[in-house]
Amino acid sequence: MGRREVDARPRVAVVGPFSGPRAAWGELLSGALGAVRRAPVEWVLLDDRGEAERGGTRAREVVADGGFAAVVGHFNSLGAAAALPVYREHRLPVLLPLATAPGLLDGAGGLALRLCPDDAGQAAAVVAACRAEGHPHLDVVHDGTGYGLRLAGLLREAAAPGLSVDVHSRWPATAGAAVALCGVHHGAAALLRDRTHPRPERWIVATDDCDVPEFAELAGPAAEGVRVARLAGGPAARVVAAFAALAAALTKHPARRGARLVETVRGELAHELDARGEVVGGSRGAGWEVLPVAAPAAAPRGPFDVAVVGAGVVGSATAAELAERGRSVVLLNGTADAASTVSGALVRAWEADAAERARAIRSYQLLWGRAERAAAHGFRRTGALVLFGPGGRAAAEEGVADLAAAGLAAEVLGFDEVTRRWPLIAGDGVEGAVWERGGGYAVAAVALAALTDRARRAGAHLVPGHDVRTLRARAGAGVVMDESLRAGGAVVAAGCGTPALLGPHWPAGHTARAKRIQYAIFERPAGGTGDPLPTLVDLTTGMWARPDGLDGVLAGVPVEEWDVRAADGTALTPDRIDHIRDRAGARLPFLTGARALTSVRGRDLYVAPAPVLGPLPGLPHTVVAAGWSGAGFKTAPAAAEAAADAVMAEAATMSTVTLSDVQGSADGGDCEPGAAPAG
Repeated sequence: MGRREVDARPRVAVVGPFSGPRAAWGELLSGALGAVRRAPVEWVLLDDRGEAERGGTRAREVVADGGFAAVVGHFNSLGAAAALPVYREHRLPVLLPLATAPGLLDGAGGLALRLCPDDAGQAAAVVAACRAEGHPHLDVVHDGTGYGLRLAGLLREAAAPGLSVDVHSRWPATAGAAVALCGVHHGAAALLRDRTHPRPERWIVATDDCDVPEFAELAGPAAEGVRVARLAGGPAARVVAAFAALAAALTKHPARRGARLVETVRGELAHELDARGEVVGGSRGAGWEVLPVAAPAAAPRGPFDVAVVGAGVVGSATAAELAERGRSVVLLNGTADAASTVSGALVRAWEADAAERARAIRSYQLLWGRAERAAAHGFRRTGALVLFGPGGRAAAEEGVADLAAAGLAAEVLGFDEVTRRWPLIAGDGVEGAVWERGGGYAVAAVALAALTDRARRAGAHLVPGHDVRTLRARAGAGVVMDESLRAGGAVVAAGCGTPALLGPHWPAGHTARAKRIQYAIFERPAGGTGDPLPTLVDLTTGMWARPDGLDGVLAGVPVEEWDVRAADGTALTPDRIDHIRDRAGARLPFLTGARALTSVRGRDLYVAPAPVLGPLPGLPHTVVAAGWSGAGFKTAPAAAEAAADAVMAEAATMSTVTLSDVQGSADGGDCEPGAAPAG
């Protein structure tokens, strides 16, 4: 890329605590950059050390530069309050993923969006949790910081009938009372360490600044049994959501600025925001959860009960399931991009295959059908429409009956009804469609961030950049990978790398090949009649489409490119975009003349006749989860549950072993044909 192309990229200021006592929170900002590394956006990191004064200083530097399209960050609410008037004066959009002070957007002029509920909601959630535990009294202890004092005041205000609240500057002596710790994470950790009274029956909750791994490290054994108030889905997913929304908006519309850019970013977010830019219902406790403090991550060298190879949507969800069940887990993320990172991430419960339909239904019960949790995983509800051809009605009605039995709303429509409700859909060869109001799609980067957060806070250890090249298993001796990593068992969810890693143990009768996946995002026509375009799958042609943000439509068609290697880039050539435009245009005629905003290519593992999920004969202690053929998001929660069940069933024969150099070799079960890019 030439210098001129680099200079042409939109620039975004990333303001946060990259040094100082709050640097642990800044890692969420720097870590989120990996989720948007392909976006043609220049992210400029500016350190405010989490200090209010520096926040205002950085804002003045940003506007003086004159070249920034937007700003993201400003976790310190006081710093954000000082910065917002500066940005408003210069019409610069701001995304606030984690600044939680009430009233922060007063006077923001519609140019700021806050992706988190405010601290009034946090106080309401803490009080509700305290009452649910049956405590009539709450002692609030603050660390003396402005942040701690403000939260303590909100907790006092949130006290409901039947719950009394007292505020203290040091550890209280009230016998049996519940305790809320208010302050920055290192201050709250010090309060825990220095308390003079033991913690026997006390119910203790720390406020949201303590939802970072460093809190448990600083508090040490005193953190055991403590709960924490946290944003639903975790703070990392909120930060990734901000980056992903900005990246998508500026990739499709690099010249947009000001209020129009803010509106475009709104269209990319899964969370519903009101006219002010606030999360709907956030001040009433929605969007907060009270959970145990995150478990300390396993030591980098183990010991581990299970190694999960592949950090795509199925691998990450499986690691989370296993860690939450008390297993020590290492999650190995390879250097190649997982198919999940470029997935269109369509989500629905209806599926033609009965086994996959059962998994999709179960996935709705676990995640996609639970509104608040699904939104925290980047789910956008658009409705889902699956078109079927002549002779397909009986199978459609059978599947709809299964959904209805599970409490999921679905119906079979005639094609005339489809075209009446969605005039953008046209074409021949369709008899009808299955319509699910609860269907939609996920923002892949946000879902992956939320699942990884689940795994990490349950104690899983993530190893990035580890391509597993060999796998050996022996009855009673666990699994050895690359002659240096041992675990009691393994889950192989390495996508396109799975068959090569398993070698002769790949199950007979299942063909597996890496296939090209590609799609483009086209400009959606303005105005029009009928219902908004839903997520769409056409079983008669194989094309698929879904809304993408405020004014885009993502569309893809199958291509017969097999045994493909990982691509260096993801953009499509103009002739490939035209191919999608022409093929998908038979079903969505407006695409034939629509402007392409951006495009993506990747690859995924296609397995026939069905995905492989479960233990493999002849390969002890090893569970395989692979081959969803571009459709893994909708069934990933249930697939992870099934993979974890299979691991737990084998637990009696698994031995916990340590990450260390292996002395000698393992007998049997050797797989050494090539590298598995761990996802």
